[in-house]
Amino acid sequence: MNALKYGLLLALWLPGSAWALCSVVTTTPVAFGSVSSIALRTTSQSSSTLNAGLSCTGSLLTLLSANDHFYGTVTSTQSGLLGPTGDVISYTLYANNSTSYPMTRGVAYDFARNGIIDALGLLGGSTPKTVPLYLGTTIGSNVAAGVYTETLSIFWNWNYCSGIGIGSICLGRDINSGTTTLTVNLTVANDCTITAPNISFGSAPVISAFTAVSGQTINLACTKGSAYTVGLSDGQQAVSVGGRRRMISGSNYLAYDIFKSAGTTRWGSVGTARRASTDAEVNPGNGLGTGSQVFNYNAKIYTDQTTPPAGTYLDSVVLDVGF
Repeated sequence: MNALKYGLLLALWLPGSAWALCSVVTTTPVAFGSVSSIALRTTSQSSSTLNAGLSCTGSLLTLLSANDHFYGTVTSTQSGLLGPTGDVISYTLYANNSTSYPMTRGVAYDFARNGIIDALGLLGGSTPKTVPLYLGTTIGSNVAAGVYTETLSIFWNWNYCSGIGIGSICLGRDINSGTTTLTVNLTVANDCTITAPNISFGSAPVISAFTAVSGQTINLACTKGSAYTVGLSDGQQAVSVGGRRRMISGSNYLAYDIFKSAGTTRWGSVGTARRASTDAEVNPGNGLGTGSQVFNYNAKIYTDQTTPPAGTYLDSVVLDVGF
């Protein structure tokens, strides 16, 4: 009689049994990398970590019931990624690689629901697996350049059947909790949007008939708080001596130049020939991010040259912004 009872006990515990062990582990930081201020403002940036601090091994997917849970609660002393000047970049955390599962700070999110744990295969097999998290920045952030960081606190709390016997009888539960931290960082790089219309001198039969082009503007919308300079190259056909810019048609040249504001100071690309953001005619100072700074200029064809043969004369000038 005793041997029979012993045999039934073995049959109950051994076939089909599987055990799970979950634990809180050190996380893998989230790094968005370097993003231009314009891209950050206009497009949601995404990143993720494959390890948000909860690691599990073993068990069976079929063990998850309505009473089982894997809660993750994210909190922070900040409201987003904090930068060197106090600007904040907002972002959303997601429980899987889809915007359909957003997490709210301070509210427990159950990873056992919506099939997330199943999809991860967190409880299947014998190799430890960790819970990932996904992040997406909020469009519209107008911030200064620099490194932005936040340290999140994640409280993990779980309760589920960790072993099963014949007839899907639960042989034990894994109930535990723990807290870990997750660092998130993003670097904002300086950038500008530039509006620079072409210059057209029109047509004339002789050099003396060309009129100066005035009232021309270059508009720049550069990273919030950025101090920068704007340079104009000498073009593709510049004279090495005297520094005049030239347009070309075939083998013939037509000398011209571009000058700062409404004056006669040549706008160049080196040293004091450049223009500082503080020199803008509209909104002088550091960059505004979402607002434009306007630089006026004028251009003229030099009249102390011989009229070249008729033709269409062209040149290409590069505008560069230095931070």
